[in-house]
Amino acid sequence: MNEMNVARGLGWFSLGLGLAEIVAGREIGRTLGMEDRTWLIRAYGIREIVSGVAIFSQDTPRAGVWSRVAGDVLDLATLASACTDDNPKRANVAAAIVSIAGITWVDYWCAKRLHSGRPHASYRVHQQYVADGPSRRNASGEFPAAHR
Repeated sequence: MNEMNVARGLGWFSLGLGLAEIVAGREIGRTLGMEDRTWLIRAYGIREIVSGVAIFSQDTPRAGVWSRVAGDVLDLATLASACTDDNPKRANVAAAIVSIAGITWVDYWCAKRLHSGRPHASYRVHQQYVADGPSRRNASGEFPAAHR
């Protein structure tokens, strides 16, 4: 799996989720039994959009993907605080926790891969030499001198 493509997908996911949290924050709050935290859900929507923009604005989107990981931790902590016996929607909260735990795994995997050095120098260079394969190498299998 190519982490650069995953990062782009996470960027689009962040933009979509952030927009949904801003526009439908009240409905999301009701679904989770967190009506009193609509403002927080909308603030998290802004955070998601900022993460998405960060992913798309950098050749190597490490910081944007790591910001998603940090945001996931905040989301999980917020949801854990809503998973109480007096919340009639705690089953919805539990389902949200499971969903976010899954996306946290993807975010973390992607961030670690981006941070590992496997993407070489920038998104453009990574696309040329790693993601698209060795097609840019010369006949002896080496990169052109301009790209060393």
